[in-house]
Amino acid sequence: MNPRAHTVILGCVLAVAAAVRFWGIGFGLPHVHARPDELLIVSTALGFFTGNLNPHFFDYPALYIYILFALLLVYYGWSRLAGWSTSAAHFVGGTHGRWPMFYLIGRGVNAIFGTLTVLWVYRIGRALFDQSIGLAAAIFLSLAFLHVRDSHYATTDVTMTLLVMCAMLSLVRLHQDRRARHAWSAAIYAGLAMGTKYNAALLALPMVIVELFHAWPRRRDLRALVRETYLPLMAVVMTGTFLATSPYLLLDYQKALQDFRALQESMSVGMTPPELLGSGWIYHFRFSLVHGLGIPLLLASILGIGVTARRDPKAALLLGAFPAAYYLVAGASANVFVRYMIPIVPFLCLFAAVAVDAISLAAARATGLRQGVVGLSLVIAIVAPSAWSVLQFDRILAREDSRVIAAKWVVENVPFGSSVYTTGNMYGHPPLEDRINPKYRLIGYDYRGNNFIEKSRPFTQSPDWIIVQRSALPYSHIPQRVLDMLPSEYRLVHVVRAVDLDTPGNVYDIQDAFYLPYGGFKGVRRPGPNLEIYQRR
Repeated sequence: MNPRAHTVILGCVLAVAAAVRFWGIGFGLPHVHARPDELLIVSTALGFFTGNLNPHFFDYPALYIYILFALLLVYYGWSRLAGWSTSAAHFVGGTHGRWPMFYLIGRGVNAIFGTLTVLWVYRIGRALFDQSIGLAAAIFLSLAFLHVRDSHYATTDVTMTLLVMCAMLSLVRLHQDRRARHAWSAAIYAGLAMGTKYNAALLALPMVIVELFHAWPRRRDLRALVRETYLPLMAVVMTGTFLATSPYLLLDYQKALQDFRALQESMSVGMTPPELLGSGWIYHFRFSLVHGLGIPLLLASILGIGVTARRDPKAALLLGAFPAAYYLVAGASANVFVRYMIPIVPFLCLFAAVAVDAISLAAARATGLRQGVVGLSLVIAIVAPSAWSVLQFDRILAREDSRVIAAKWVVENVPFGSSVYTTGNMYGHPPLEDRINPKYRLIGYDYRGNNFIEKSRPFTQSPDWIIVQRSALPYSHIPQRVLDMLPSEYRLVHVVRAVDLDTPGNVYDIQDAFYLPYGGFKGVRRPGPNLEIYQRR
């Protein structure tokens, strides 16, 4: 393939990667709980406008939040020039009505970073193997469902994955060309990755492997080995970069230690009964990766690991060290969010591309067909199931959320001041809460006391309105008392239907309160749960 055609194809792949990551980027808004964790990250970034850069939250390192804060500062400057924001407090308070852009900025950053990861996978494949393998790997990642899905969210996983791949490209170059600048860049990128999510510290393993490759032929000359190794340099620079991006880990170490203990307890106990999901090592393979990549792409990646190990054992060890260690660590946790597998997806795409190269070469020799034609056909066939999931997901994600539709109906039809109770998890509630100008008395439920409550105090009456949340997620529990009340005391006046719950075949990431399937997409009309609105008779 001539260089110009190759460049054109790569450009098309990147364009597709960007398109599927930006499609539906405004999902759920103005409902801030449409994607769990986004509100936490955005509100932490907005808190920096007080002048205090301490996040007071250490479940995540601070780099991604600081990046978001920097972009919000630019947006704030624009708001002052445009005249619709009068002060930092006014900007942060959101009374100007343009606050949904806070979330769009965070999501847009990840969509861009997700697209750039596709480019970096291509560059790694080209550097470690050849252009065709790099291009095939880029196509696979551009349409890898799990990576596309989470590139829509203002969360940390996709940003960390890009930085991991940047570090890996530098390590590949260090392996091939012993220059200090490659060691510096690998360590800086690794520190930035670790500053986005702590588990990127496992990049130390491929660093050690690269240095062992160089040290082994010199094992009899200890002085030369010590003089030429970059391992101490990379360790110091990686650690320094990490601490520079999250300085309050040291400056507020007591709060950091407190959060680390809580995080360790959560990972040990889990958010879901262990018997419901089973071992993380098995769950991530049979669920997170099967649906996140599609069976053909996952099988091709497994085959590619073996092919790479046979063709180039050093390349296989260098490329496989981080994802193998990462999988072992993630699988040991009692929390098994499917997003934990995002950082290993690019590596699997690279291995799958190696498998395609080997199969297409053998098929071309056996049939006389051109290897490029056979390889392209294989790539399309392998990525097709994942691409179909991407298409279904984006198509539904771009539609108006059921919670937003229900909230609009309530505002138009329910008198202000009415008491409203919504069953189930808060993430499934219509966005009716308004702290600045409350319109409704929002009622909760005390399961221990089996009573309605308002602002933690008993609410002795029956709510004027009850909104029943129904979904396939285990967060839609309806108290028995409410079930008993509905037939006699209330009448159903409106239904917002998001999904046909009796349609089989849909699977969900039940540890995340995200109301779109992870696989299947049958009978799904829009994001969100089904919502039934009842009025007291």
